[in-house]
Amino acid sequence: MPPSLAQLVTHSDAVLSLAACIVFSRPSLRKHYPWMFLYLCVRAFTAGAADFLRFGPLLSSVETYNRIYFVLIWSSCLVSSVLLFLGCLDVYRQAMAPLPGLVRMGTTIFRWAAVASLLVTATTLTSISSGPHMIMLIGVQLMRCASTVELCLLALLVLSMNAIGLSLRSRPFGIALGLGMTALIDCAQSITAGLSVGSSAWLPLAIESLTFITLGLWITYSALPEPSRKAITVRADSAIYKWDQIASALGHKGTQVALQPAPSFFLVDVEKVVERAFVRTLKGKESES
Repeated sequence: MPPSLAQLVTHSDAVLSLAACIVFSRPSLRKHYPWMFLYLCVRAFTAGAADFLRFGPLLSSVETYNRIYFVLIWSSCLVSSVLLFLGCLDVYRQAMAPLPGLVRMGTTIFRWAAVASLLVTATTLTSISSGPHMIMLIGVQLMRCASTVELCLLALLVLSMNAIGLSLRSRPFGIALGLGMTALIDCAQSITAGLSVGSSAWLPLAIESLTFITLGLWITYSALPEPSRKAITVRADSAIYKWDQIASALGHKGTQVALQPAPSFFLVDVEKVVERAFVRTLKGKESES
């Protein structure tokens, strides 16, 4: 990428990140999406600091700047992966707000997914020595785990929009759409890094364009007033209502009911044999009479 174009892209990323952070700083958004707000704050700070290190005045040696830049970028990667994961939980809670049982069960699933992500990250680094390479691998693995959760969240909202009363203009859907695009960007960067195709000038530009579109989506959905949520009307025997009731009952002690133990397979077979013999005996007596 030419230096002038790279400088323009970096400046634009910092400006849009700061704008998104300012829009999310409203009390209502901070209350409903606290982790997304923290992620945007980290992103805005990282973009501004990286802009200064790359194009600002040289106050120290180039080697020192390179070390600071490495620590800044990969520290932000580690923190951002955690905040994005928690941001998905914010979006899920707002999207499923009319169904408190599913909110409670989904929160538990998110916690187990976080534990699984940490275990996957730990098991993939058993044979790696310590050092900068270790930090890079941990950051890449955590971003992959967060990207998987982001794509799953977007797929869930797309498939259940009508059932939970969301529309294309709903704020949870818009934020989830931006998270899905963020996941695609992270996947594209991982693929290009693995295939060593970063020398092309247009590929980084395409990735940055998707980044600008993502930030624009978040700014637009957050700045515009959210449409009123459609009332959810479900049948009493519908699957989503039953799941919500089951999820609400998990962990709560209510009236206990004694259930009879199921008979063993051997007793069931014996019972069927006796019943068939009894039927045959009755038919024989009827024929004799």
